[in-house]
Amino acid sequence: MILLAQETTEAAQTYGTRLDYVVIIGYLLLILGFGSFFGRFAKSTRDFFFSGSKFSWWLIGMSMVATGVGSHSFMKYAQKGYEHGMSSGMSYMNDWFFIPFFMFGWLPIIYFSRVRSIPEYFQRRFGTTARFLAVLVILEYMVGYIGFNLFTLGTVAHQILGVEIWQAIVVISLVSGIYITAGGQTAVIFTDLAQGFMLLFAGMLLFVLGLDYLALDGAIWDGVKTLWANLTLSERLPFAHFNEPQSFNFVGVFWQDGVAGSITFLFISQGLIMRFLAAKSVNEGRKAILFNTVFILPLSMIVVGNAGWLGNVMIDKGLIDAPEEARDIFVAVAETCCKPGIFGFILAALSAALMSTIDTLTNATAALFIYDVYQPYIKPGATDKHYMRSARVTSAVTALCGMGIGMFFMTFGKDMYKIHGMFQAFVSPPIVAAVFLGAFWKRFTSAGAIAALLGGIACIGLSKIFPELVQPFAHGVSPDKAGQYNYMTAFFGLFCSAAIGIIVSLFTTPKTASEIAGLWIGTMDFGMRRFKGKDPNHSVGKKVKAKIYLSTDGVTDPTLALTYEEYQNKISAGEPDQQYKDGMPQPYYPIVRMSSADLAAMKAEPGDLLYIADGRWWLGGLRSSHCRAGEPHNEDHVVYMTANAFDLASFLKGRPVKVEKLL
Repeated sequence: MILLAQETTEAAQTYGTRLDYVVIIGYLLLILGFGSFFGRFAKSTRDFFFSGSKFSWWLIGMSMVATGVGSHSFMKYAQKGYEHGMSSGMSYMNDWFFIPFFMFGWLPIIYFSRVRSIPEYFQRRFGTTARFLAVLVILEYMVGYIGFNLFTLGTVAHQILGVEIWQAIVVISLVSGIYITAGGQTAVIFTDLAQGFMLLFAGMLLFVLGLDYLALDGAIWDGVKTLWANLTLSERLPFAHFNEPQSFNFVGVFWQDGVAGSITFLFISQGLIMRFLAAKSVNEGRKAILFNTVFILPLSMIVVGNAGWLGNVMIDKGLIDAPEEARDIFVAVAETCCKPGIFGFILAALSAALMSTIDTLTNATAALFIYDVYQPYIKPGATDKHYMRSARVTSAVTALCGMGIGMFFMTFGKDMYKIHGMFQAFVSPPIVAAVFLGAFWKRFTSAGAIAALLGGIACIGLSKIFPELVQPFAHGVSPDKAGQYNYMTAFFGLFCSAAIGIIVSLFTTPKTASEIAGLWIGTMDFGMRRFKGKDPNHSVGKKVKAKIYLSTDGVTDPTLALTYEEYQNKISAGEPDQQYKDGMPQPYYPIVRMSSADLAAMKAEPGDLLYIADGRWWLGGLRSSHCRAGEPHNEDHVVYMTANAFDLASFLKGRPVKVEKLL
């Protein structure tokens, strides 16, 4: 591996100026301080992993940009744009039909059931064995994905700066690992917000500068016309040919990215699930995914692919030399079109894309380890503070593991899209089939889920030894030089996993309706009742402006007299629903009191779930809390709450708040 790095270093060409390097280093230091600042808001494991479930849709939606666009996205889609034109963006445009399944099925299931990880869902839906298998598969997927992203940015740094790939991997791992360890999910969300804006702006800036470069001395519109005129008809099309060429075709990308990849990203990715569990409500999560689908994905398609389109035309017109490797086209175009400083900014955006993906995956991997390995098997019954310390240690260790995996990917070749596809097609189909059937088919059994996971993994493994097994599913796509059907393996794996799971389920006994209540799409009403602790109130009222006064008079329910710390310790001990009232489990919400007139304006009643947030909308819910309405008083626009609840929500004295009824 070291010899490989040395050989590539000898052939590397360095780009940029000292000013570019200063911009990159300055950015890394800035984001390190920015992310570490938010450690002050992580006061429990729920804060560290889910930010207290309190953020607004726009903050969740914008932070998703950086999670979904990694450094590998810029590199691999620029490469495909250079080779195949505008069809490079079809991975961003062929998965919209899964969004309703997520918005109205999977999101309310995981939110209302209060699962903390995907394996925990498997535990409740299918049992302990299925949970264990899910832990193994998802950890493999996430740690591998961290390594792949580190490898791609290390490759870019090697091409530009001439440093060893492993040296770049170490630096980026340390920077991202430090602020994740300090701030958890809140640091992830706010750094990803900043990095999301940065990478979108940088990608569009490169596109504008490239069009201006093509326009020569004319207006930028001349550059648009030059770009369009110099692309062939097939390069202008939004989709590639149906089943050719073998390296990039529509049907392969559809099954690999549009189906297996999209379900993995939306349903299985622990990092994305944690992002949505950080939203203040299910409706806020739905707004975030809709915003991402309608606006962000089309924009991201342009941002990550345009360097390839530009490079194609620049080479045809003799403006730049063709790179020795197609994957180098992004760097060649950026260095040609950008002045010193701006080039450094573009490269800093690549760093942003990488760190924003890695921080999400690192935080998610730590959550999986704490909730699905450490708490149940290694240290059960410990305090929440102990698990909080363990979560930070796990985050640091995950960052170190990512370094090793990143160096491992150095041995896999140069086609980043193909490398990513091979990894995804091998890991994701079995668990994708299991979770999708579990969420949308009541009859799917525990035995069926276990069979789908084990049988799917076995079938995919056999297909690598006997690739002819995939041929009937290949839609006419030819194998590569090694005889493998890299993209079509995803379809083969999905079919085998789903078929095995369905057949086994039909011959085994399913769980009773009460055992899976709230865990499949047909029981959403029960999920809402369990989440709230009583029947939901669907009346739509207004938000109310108010001031917070501290008091203990009448704001503590004697039947639920738990402090927040006591409740967190119960959660950490695996007992989140041990308090009952009127036959329903009672999740902890601080009791607050408001006037009868304010409750009427919100169409709320005592016992309803309220959301109280700092009046400054641009905080996105950073200083906020879910509360339960207590008995009303007679002072309009005044909220009475305890000092403990006030401090835990990080409210500021004297600042007005807005209150709304959620459920």
